[in-house]
Amino acid sequence: MAEASDTIETWSAAADISARSVLVTIFGDAVLPVTRTVWLSKLFELAAPFGFSERLVRTSLSRLAAEGWVDSERVGRHSRYTLTPLAVRESEDANHRIYGHAPPAWDRSWTMVVVDHPLASQDERELLTRHLGWQGFVPLGRGVLASPVVSVGGVRELLDLIEPSARPPVAVAELVDLDRLVADGFFATAFQTAEIESAYELFIETHRPLLDAPRGSITGMEAFAIRTMVVHDLRRIRLRAPDLPAELRPVDWIGDEAYRIAAELYRGVEAASATALGELLELEYPTVIAGRFESAAGGRDTDADADATIRVGNRV
Repeated sequence: MAEASDTIETWSAAADISARSVLVTIFGDAVLPVTRTVWLSKLFELAAPFGFSERLVRTSLSRLAAEGWVDSERVGRHSRYTLTPLAVRESEDANHRIYGHAPPAWDRSWTMVVVDHPLASQDERELLTRHLGWQGFVPLGRGVLASPVVSVGGVRELLDLIEPSARPPVAVAELVDLDRLVADGFFATAFQTAEIESAYELFIETHRPLLDAPRGSITGMEAFAIRTMVVHDLRRIRLRAPDLPAELRPVDWIGDEAYRIAAELYRGVEAASATALGELLELEYPTVIAGRFESAAGGRDTDADADATIRVGNRV
């Protein structure tokens, strides 16, 4: 990709791109498959392709530490950061939603959490709303969040990690007249379908041109940056859009095309980025990570992967 550096620079300079959020993507996409602990110096290198200064990386990591996402440790003159159990849990849940695409099976029941209850402080309500939102919960009424796919057990595990002073009521329910609610557009409003569709349109507009870019040589770190950009933009949409059973998905959903583009781009740089990440992190890095952008049949199209792979030069 002859102009990969320009593409990365333009993307990184966008007003809505923050170092903290990109670091979360890097942790989940590039780090977690192989380790939970990274030296600060390595994080500086991982952030460098996006133009983030060492000072900005330190500040962003301090924010993540304050949010309970990473723990820091001094070892002599050096520092290293470790993902907390909360970060691992949320990253793994997010990865399932980012890299997977098949509609989840559904028994027509809903898991509901009453966030707005008298024993909860305003700060805890906001904390619960934020973390449950990342799990795909949406408001179905004032102070009531619901998901058609997250189990009660999953909510309990999340609450055990968040440790609110007062646990919210959790229930399982089945909505009466579901077909009528779908026909009336109730879920289009609750799931913000139009807003999510616009986000997917922007994703396609931003990333589709990369598929047609010249297959010139790029560095391994440029491959890593492109992989991160694709996952980051898809992640921001997928974590705002709850997993929907087939019964609740719009017909000809634009998310299908966005996912196809993301999968092709990711596979195209996967091997090159793995080589670069292995050298940077000083470990054996898997070329293919199971469960990422697999076909509906559960495998990968080898010929398509070969065609999609962008040729990488000797530089890393």
